[in-house]
Amino acid sequence: MKKILTLVLVLALTVCPIAYAQGEETQLLVAAAVRDVTPTIENGLLPIPGIGRDAGPIVDVIDPLRTRVIALQSGDSTALIVCTETGKGPTGWQFAKALSEHTGVPVEAIFYTTTHSHSAPELKTEITLEPVEGEEVDNKTLWGRYVLEQMCSAADEALANLKPATAGIGYSESYINTNRNRTYISRADGTTYRELGYNPTGISDKTLVVVRFDDLDGNPIAYIVNYPVHAVTMIANTYFDGQTGVSSDIPGHVSTLLEEQNPGSVAVWTSGAAGDQNPIASNQVMYPDPETGDLVTEYTGEVKIMEYLANIHYADILTAIESIAPVAADDVAFAEGITSIPNEEGSEEAEFALHLKVLRIGDIAFVGSPAELYTSIGMYMKENSIIENTIVVNHTWTQEEAYNGYVLDDDARVNGGYGGGRLVYKTGYVNDALADLMNSLLEETLS
Repeated sequence: MKKILTLVLVLALTVCPIAYAQGEETQLLVAAAVRDVTPTIENGLLPIPGIGRDAGPIVDVIDPLRTRVIALQSGDSTALIVCTETGKGPTGWQFAKALSEHTGVPVEAIFYTTTHSHSAPELKTEITLEPVEGEEVDNKTLWGRYVLEQMCSAADEALANLKPATAGIGYSESYINTNRNRTYISRADGTTYRELGYNPTGISDKTLVVVRFDDLDGNPIAYIVNYPVHAVTMIANTYFDGQTGVSSDIPGHVSTLLEEQNPGSVAVWTSGAAGDQNPIASNQVMYPDPETGDLVTEYTGEVKIMEYLANIHYADILTAIESIAPVAADDVAFAEGITSIPNEEGSEEAEFALHLKVLRIGDIAFVGSPAELYTSIGMYMKENSIIENTIVVNHTWTQEEAYNGYVLDDDARVNGGYGGGRLVYKTGYVNDALADLMNSLLEETLS
């Protein structure tokens, strides 16, 4: 692998308590909680801006949004996995810091992510978390404060109810995703360009992973599902007489089903490396114009599209659950770091920074990127990880300076790919840089 140009590791002192080094037995403790964070007409948080192309304001609710927290403890080490059914935010680094101050869990130990639903609100910039006398605030700010309040409440509940637990992991495949970088050919002059669309021959990771934590009686405490697909089946939907309704999309649908069928458990859905992965169908319809060959984009209000794909996905999740096998999970360790790769000559910045954080629970490693990694990058990282059960998670954003846009693979950098318009890093570096950084962080958690 190519040499990492820059590496900064931040590792909390609680990662490797003396008990681990001395080989003493430790017991994994787990608990989880869920809270509603839906903006509604009744709570005064609608209308609120939507996400994505041509998205108008969200005016009503199709299905609810939730935030979920899983607390884990082993010896002196405590960590939180936090996931909210929203876009890229609420602002990851700001909310992770606030949650850390509230709970006492270090930011390095908070694995904060979102499902990246495009039919939900989004906060990508810092907001004022505490009310100021005489201030005028919009619904996005009010909603952000509401999410933080509910998130802290869920974390408090989880931390207060930690119990001895075991862990297991299962795998299956799900075929609801497809590569979304399609080449369009102009019938007028034969020119080509890549844009969003349906590309079934493009690279696509079908791997679906489920981690389950059980109490010592075998009852499920929490599930973590991981799969690489954008939550965009309901993007800019026209469900309410041409206006957009809020929806948790496929991730929320399957999480709710799991929780309903396993009362008392909490089900977290996380996005894998899905920077170039869309569902095979969506309310956003994109296709080549039959006459010109150019991209045509249209929107519908058909919630059945989401329900159809979510139910297929849920069946695939159940297949993964049936394959779950126990794994060692006697320690909890975490680390975060940064590396960089060279930009093209003449670029404003000489290097392009890449951030990762890892949460290792025994023989399972969660590797989080604040950015939207393309799927081939995630596949490369998993294939080259020093931990067999490695799970790559997009939208894990807790470092303030971290880039959280798209990270394209070499093919897309050369031939074009959605989200790469302002990227100038050189090809031939990104895969090895991220794999090396990942393994360096994982080695730190093992020392």
